[in-house]
Amino acid sequence: MLALMLTASISSPANAQQMSLQEAMAELSAAKEQGLVGERQNGYLGVVNARGQARAIADLINQARRSEYTRIAEQNNIAVSDVEAMAGKRAIERTPAGQYIELDDEWVVKR
Repeated sequence: MLALMLTASISSPANAQQMSLQEAMAELSAAKEQGLVGERQNGYLGVVNARGQARAIADLINQARRSEYTRIAEQNNIAVSDVEAMAGKRAIERTPAGQYIELDDEWVVKR
């Protein structure tokens, strides 16, 4: 499901500093490994450390995720918040040890 969400084509928001979604996707793994972004329980990326393009990566990918969550919710006649919660749970489960996840409003390194 997350792979589908990330392949959506979107226009970049103003604060994305001219980065494309494809560029953000290509940089995501490195940004996670460097501790710049992490997965949140709400199904979206959060910025752990706002260095470099961290904010642009999170913004672009979150916009694509939001669009995909909305599509899935409408297709299945369920609330977007339910899709977000399911996606967040799955993303945190799939996050490798050593990367950041947000639990109870705090960033922690997954063990």
